[in-house]
Amino acid sequence: MEISPIVALTAGGGFAAILMLSAAVIFYSERRARSARVSGAVGKRTNRNGPDARSGQNLAWRKGALSFMRSATNGLSLVKGRQAKEAKALLISAGYRSRDAIVVYTFFKLVTPLVFAAGAALYVYGLNPIGKGPMFDAAAVMAAGLLGSRLPEIILNRKKTARMEVIRKALPDSLDMLVICAEAGLASDSALKRVVAETSRNASVLSEELNLTALELSFLPERRQALDNFADRAPLPSVQAFVNTLTQAEKYGTPLAKAFKTLSQEQRSERMLRAEEKAGRLPATMTVPMMLFILPALFIVLIGPAALDILDNFIGMGS
Repeated sequence: MEISPIVALTAGGGFAAILMLSAAVIFYSERRARSARVSGAVGKRTNRNGPDARSGQNLAWRKGALSFMRSATNGLSLVKGRQAKEAKALLISAGYRSRDAIVVYTFFKLVTPLVFAAGAALYVYGLNPIGKGPMFDAAAVMAAGLLGSRLPEIILNRKKTARMEVIRKALPDSLDMLVICAEAGLASDSALKRVVAETSRNASVLSEELNLTALELSFLPERRQALDNFADRAPLPSVQAFVNTLTQAEKYGTPLAKAFKTLSQEQRSERMLRAEEKAGRLPATMTVPMMLFILPALFIVLIGPAALDILDNFIGMGS
């Protein structure tokens, strides 16, 4: 029996709708139950609409949503093996270190293509905007589903890129503070904790990573492992150079102040080269906007009055 594309897509859209409806029902029921328990626990100390009740409701909401996502993806192996390792590394680099992050990622990898394909099917087969036959309609729906399957990775990659850019810009200043701490006679661990204490006031991304590295240095059996974890969480050449410098300084007894000062100078030189590179690309980048938006307006301002005078003269000669 041959199944038409519209039937298959409608079935997929129905399955996605059932998943979302089940998520809403389970979430609402678990939220009410957990909210009642939290309200009963804190009712003696605070009002139901107080901040404790609201925080308890938010926690119940998160737990209910996570339990549904875990139950929906429990029997599926959408992300496994090498893909699971790459997904975990991407999530960690994007700033999602929770053990439930992979569950949320897998759930959206499952639901997003179904929702996109169902929405595209309703739009394409309902309004028929393409009008070139069933093959093009099916290709459009498949393209929407493919875009939906890639959407979680695209969002994570953009989050990772923005986060790495913040770390790259903040690293030279942290290296300068490490130089000051090392010249003051502090050891590497003490200097790192001092830098974390100073940079945590701004709640920067680099401060969080350095804080986690300092904690791992204190309880991991091998210091090299803690530094490698930092390099894995922030896959940047500057971070890898910082890890290598710190490792070599501890291994060969190189003075930390001198090593950090050299590395800081290199990072600032690299930042200057990046700025010069952007400035060098600016003329080529501005060529197209100038041709499309600036030059036509300039021609109108310069040539417009002369063209109007010529038209007036021709009209006067004709009359």
